[in-house]
Amino acid sequence: MASENYPIEALREIFDIAKSISSLLDVDALLKRIGSVAEKLLDSEASSIMLLDEDKVNLSFKVASGAKGGLVQKMKVKVGQGIAGTVALDKKPLIVNDVAHDPRFTGQMDKASGFVTRSIICIPMMVEAELVGVVEVLNKRGDGGFTASDHEILESLASLAAVSINNARMAEDQRNFFVNMMEIMGAAIESRDPKLTGHSWRVTQMATSIGRTMGLEGKEYKNLYYGALLHDIGLLNLQEGMSVVDGVVTGRDHSPETNHPRVGAEMIRNINLLKGAVPVIKHHHENYDGTGYPDGLAGEAIPVGARIVAVAEAVDEMRLNGYPEERIRQMIKLGQETRFDPEVVGIYLKELSEAAESKVGNK
Repeated sequence: MASENYPIEALREIFDIAKSISSLLDVDALLKRIGSVAEKLLDSEASSIMLLDEDKVNLSFKVASGAKGGLVQKMKVKVGQGIAGTVALDKKPLIVNDVAHDPRFTGQMDKASGFVTRSIICIPMMVEAELVGVVEVLNKRGDGGFTASDHEILESLASLAAVSINNARMAEDQRNFFVNMMEIMGAAIESRDPKLTGHSWRVTQMATSIGRTMGLEGKEYKNLYYGALLHDIGLLNLQEGMSVVDGVVTGRDHSPETNHPRVGAEMIRNINLLKGAVPVIKHHHENYDGTGYPDGLAGEAIPVGARIVAVAEAVDEMRLNGYPEERIRQMIKLGQETRFDPEVVGIYLKELSEAAESKVGNK
């Protein structure tokens, strides 16, 4: 590949990778692509991407191409040792076109892997002033060595790699925080009454099973999941004069100002990730015939997620109170067209109640 072709092809490749960063959830696949593109654009034999370990003492290989890539990926490079370690320590790029005459080159990786390094270009991956890792490309093909143009291209690719890694770490931190917050809120809801322990999770499992059978997917499925998990979050604002008896809210709960579905919906309304769950929480005590609360919605005017949660919650409440499965089936069937959506009831009776009865019979 001639050097004069670098700018156009490099820009195209870099732009394509940049577009992928926001849409590609698999950061490993993205880093492999970055390594492959670096190897191609710099016309070289191999490439690797190393990440700084949490202890900040070693670099671990995340991606390693070439014939010996599999062996190399199992190794570590100590910060400050070798060319990659020097780049990590100094946070400055290096081009070494004859490693045999460079005192920083230890040759340890070559001895362990059987790969023969002749030349190397190594760039630090930085997020602001913090080192994330290094990108290196090995053995320029042909008679020439790595150039300033190669440095510019690899620096751009290293920046994209750093951004993708940082995004992945932030997303993982956010997921971890969100999952833990869901668990904390679930525990807080259930702390209102010992009989509620596990109630939210059981309702969620049943509701999502029904939802999958009904063909819910994507955002609609996620909204059902979060709505079911937090359907009773309004109980955290349980006022004096209201109580939980045998897992069922009683007292002033039917008052428009204090009923827990309305209160729960208001509690999460401003959380962007949970906005889609608001209608599920708010309307899971509506009745199919319009006699429920808080808004007296009827039929398909009730959000489908709320109709599903209504059945799932009723089933779990009856189980909490010791009803046998046959009696639960009778009660749910009796409530179709009045309290429950007949389609949801039909799916429960056909798909889930038989499975529950089978489990009871096998005990």
